[in-house]
Amino acid sequence: MAFLDDDHAYVDQLVVEYYGDRLAGLAPDRLAALHELFGEVMWHEGIEALTPHRLDALLEFTAEELPHAA
Repeated sequence: MAFLDDDHAYVDQLVVEYYGDRLAGLAPDRLAALHELFGEVMWHEGIEALTPHRLDALLEFTAEELPHAA
């Protein structure tokens, strides 16, 4: 369980570092979806897959999938 908590904390830290000010004003469910997608990409494809273009795509995807939370 502690391992999973550490993984989540690491993803949370990286999301804040990678997105910075772009996280301000995001609805909680959109922010949660972004964290989940970010973690999925990072753990399954590697951190090198999180290019600036990919980060933008994840942010846009959450806006499209959760338009009520944009």
